[in-house]
Amino acid sequence: MKKLNKILIAAAATAMCIGSSANVYAASNTEKLTYTPVYADTFSMSYNDNAPRFSGIDAATEYVKTQLKQRNEQFDLIVTDWAPEEGSDDSAFDTINKKLTILSDDPAEGPYLYMCSTNTVSSIYADDGEYLSYSVKYNTTAEQENEVTEAVNKLKEAPEFKAAMESDAYDRILWAYDTVIAGMNLNDNVIAPEYSSAYSAIIGKNANETGQIHLLIRLLQEVGIQPSLYISNLRSITNDSADYHVLCLVQVDDIFYFLDPVWDYEMGGNKHRFFMKGYSDLDNENDGNEEFTHVHLFQIFNIPIETILDGSIVAKNAYIRSCEDGDVNNDGEINAVDASMILREYALLSSGKSKSFSAAQKKAADIDGNGITDAVDSSLTLSYYAYVSTLGSENAPESIKEYIKK
Repeated sequence: MKKLNKILIAAAATAMCIGSSANVYAASNTEKLTYTPVYADTFSMSYNDNAPRFSGIDAATEYVKTQLKQRNEQFDLIVTDWAPEEGSDDSAFDTINKKLTILSDDPAEGPYLYMCSTNTVSSIYADDGEYLSYSVKYNTTAEQENEVTEAVNKLKEAPEFKAAMESDAYDRILWAYDTVIAGMNLNDNVIAPEYSSAYSAIIGKNANETGQIHLLIRLLQEVGIQPSLYISNLRSITNDSADYHVLCLVQVDDIFYFLDPVWDYEMGGNKHRFFMKGYSDLDNENDGNEEFTHVHLFQIFNIPIETILDGSIVAKNAYIRSCEDGDVNNDGEINAVDASMILREYALLSSGKSKSFSAAQKKAADIDGNGITDAVDSSLTLSYYAYVSTLGSENAPESIKEYIKK
């Protein structure tokens, strides 16, 4: 049951994180990809008086990064002159963990580095700070990571990469997604560490779901996109051999969208069925196939998906790259659906929840041009819909911006 407990803890952390304003990160189900805090008491944990001391979380985080990149298997540190943010009960360990998953200028750091190891961390409070003792196992060696970097750099020499980098976030994400699927050779051993890294995918050419997503995360970081691991489809909470599925989230315009290249590949090639989707339409192109339907942890406990994700930093609907004024769902029409979506966005923002509109949708929803999305924009959209509905088929309607000038 120990392995199953890790799965549950990791998946539960996913649901909790994406319901808050914190960075979205789901620790992997596999033992090789999990940071597991074990808070030991002062009587069962040895204390190294010579452990390096760091004033503040930032310096401590940089030290942990360095140790992980150097593949050190045992290291201790003491964090001093630090206190959690107001209203938070996070320990120094918790705060360092969150900072480790934030995108940095080095694409070999962030979530990519976080996924490279299993950490058991003991934590006690010393007189002058918090003492952390890391015991680490790694999926790859430093030399193998150098090979990954060389292989990734070769990919970046291709004209497709250069074209993507001259375009917007959508095209950069698309390059990473397509590159992973184009080279995918999927191994069905979901546990074995030798198949669970980007090294397995890009060098060994034989990786399981975790390895494929690890490579995707590396490529996303190469193009400056914040990724986050996500776990779905935990088949059982009582069976140690429970199945699960690994996918990814990406942040665009401060909102996270789902990517699932593994199931796209398994459904027969790359048709972008699970590309830049929201939680409500993630499976709307899976042809009704239950085998490729995502089940979130909270749904196993019969908690409606909206209860957890509505108003969170995970998008409700697929990413919309461009749309006309008023047509916020980009279906070619301006109607009551658009008015309702604008009103929902206003309600989310008014209640302090995360927005759901992409940058293009936000611009299209600002009907009166005052720079905000509010009930007035919704009312104007509904009024325009009523106006268009009264026109005969032979009469071309004015644009919504021209209409509101009257």
